[in-house]
Amino acid sequence: MQKTLKEMTATWLRDGRLTKGLTQKELSERSHISMRSIQRIENGELVPRSHTLKTLAEILGLSFEDFMKSTQEQDFAIPQVEPHKLTRPQRMVLSVGICLIILMLSLAYVAQSPNFPETTFELLIFLSTALALITIVLFFLWRKNA
Repeated sequence: MQKTLKEMTATWLRDGRLTKGLTQKELSERSHISMRSIQRIENGELVPRSHTLKTLAEILGLSFEDFMKSTQEQDFAIPQVEPHKLTRPQRMVLSVGICLIILMLSLAYVAQSPNFPETTFELLIFLSTALALITIVLFFLWRKNA
């Protein structure tokens, strides 16, 4: 069975630390990396940044380059990240917010102009445009594939 990158990193760090005869606390103090981070790496909970791995490799006398070569030889399956989808309550809040913003901007535009609207027709066209804008924005927010 093939190891994951987290498992390989955990084994590499743990074995290097034990070979050097250090405790997690001592490694933490020497590397200035929190003990909790070292614990999480050794437990396979995370894969640290390369800078962190280089720092730990230096302290433990390990070859960072060799480790990277061995990980590159493995064919790790890269998990597919699902795009974040808005929940129904989030969409509701966003919908109300968008409506209020567009309506407030419309009212601000009307309030700043002493001659607009000159006729009821101009006002109706303006409000229809604002409602069309709201409808378009909400359509894209609420469509199934969004």
